[in-house]
Amino acid sequence: MDQLFGSLKGLIKTSSVVIDNHIFRLHYRATVVILIAFSLMVTGRQYFGDPIDCISKDDIPSKLLDTYCWIHTTFSIENAWKKRVGDEVPYPGVDKTTPNEKRVYHAYYQ
Repeated sequence: MDQLFGSLKGLIKTSSVVIDNHIFRLHYRATVVILIAFSLMVTGRQYFGDPIDCISKDDIPSKLLDTYCWIHTTFSIENAWKKRVGDEVPYPGVDKTTPNEKRVYHAYYQ
């Protein structure tokens, strides 16, 4: 039966239209795979490893301190941004606090 209608199948067969070539198809397929892989690597850092490290000189347990830093905001002192690093302050925006100084709050991990 196939031999009888085989020649007719060749006449009726429609070809699919391809508007791009192999390089373009490889590019958009590989790009999707690479973007998903890098997204998994970046977001995986939150669930595996140690996503946050709060440093303290006191004898506070590190897990407790990391939980505190994860939940609460941190702040910088506005006047400390204008001081010289290494001489007056240890880092830009970080200085000893007094009750009257203006603080700028940063909610990184909320």
